[in-house]
Amino acid sequence: MRFNKGDGAGTAASATLLALLALPVTVFSHHSMAEFDRAVTLELEGELVDVSWTNPHVLLWLSTTDENGAEAIWELESNAVSAQRRRGLTGDLVAVGQRVRVAGSPSTRRDAYLQVHNVLLPDGLELLMGGGRVARWSENTLGGDPWSADPEKAAAARGEGIFRVWSRAVGTWYFGAEQGGYSLTPEAAAASAAWDDIYDNPIMECIPPGMPALMGNPYPMEFVQAGDAIELRFEEFDMVRRIHLGSTADPASVAASPLGYSVGNWEGDTLMVTTTRIDWPYFDRVGAPQSQDVVVEEEIRAVDDGERLEYLMTVTDPSTLLEPYVWEGAWEWRRGEEVGRYDCTLER
Repeated sequence: MRFNKGDGAGTAASATLLALLALPVTVFSHHSMAEFDRAVTLELEGELVDVSWTNPHVLLWLSTTDENGAEAIWELESNAVSAQRRRGLTGDLVAVGQRVRVAGSPSTRRDAYLQVHNVLLPDGLELLMGGGRVARWSENTLGGDPWSADPEKAAAARGEGIFRVWSRAVGTWYFGAEQGGYSLTPEAAAASAAWDDIYDNPIMECIPPGMPALMGNPYPMEFVQAGDAIELRFEEFDMVRRIHLGSTADPASVAASPLGYSVGNWEGDTLMVTTTRIDWPYFDRVGAPQSQDVVVEEEIRAVDDGERLEYLMTVTDPSTLLEPYVWEGAWEWRRGEEVGRYDCTLER
């Protein structure tokens, strides 16, 4: 169930409002962070009254009481289960009935809504759930390392060329997370400006993105040889994209779909892919539209003895883009990393 937000949430006695310089932040998220004020850190104390440890976002509900005895329910959003799992954080660490202290960035659009970064549990363990992963109250912390390898899995890891599990390279951002870098037609720009990231985002309804936005996923992906095709298996939304090698089929005879029809061929050690027949309304993840005439061309190759994946994408769509958009991405091979289950669950 969802709890109604009580009156007086903004004046909760347990809230300590601290204006701080925004810390450098690494996030795994599915919608724009513009909603949250990163120049402000809000501290709250109260009792957990509900927990939803599910993708696409972990959610906690915290009951607080102000100096007048008025109760308020705060909704606390954190990164996805997939990101928390890689930090070593699991849902059994938090439970209804715990009295906790939390800190995070307040929403500028929703009352009593916080992007939570730190949670101090009753036993003194501080969970670093996102943001800058900086401890606030305790030397006993969990979650500060964004990813730790299982030694046995790392030792057993094998791969050849592009055929391995890839994780987004440290220090790189993923395509489609924020607006910018491309020029839209006036009509497309107007549609993008009208986008509401809270209410219009299909990802928040557990509807996975189509191409090319799918390639902007923040979680591991794996290339697998599947007969005369290559399957690209994503953790995000448990998606599988199929690249047909040497196909002679007329793309016009293939039904349009969110992922489109991808045809690939090898040029040396580089996989060249052209995708057409895409029936997905959004070019990126923040509302820029695209037409069914969109064409996505990709160049993919493993370098540095298979330690790094270089990726070049060119998107052409004269109906929405004033000029082709070119994006360079990079992934790295982290031995022991796996493509896990996502199991997206609609927010309650």
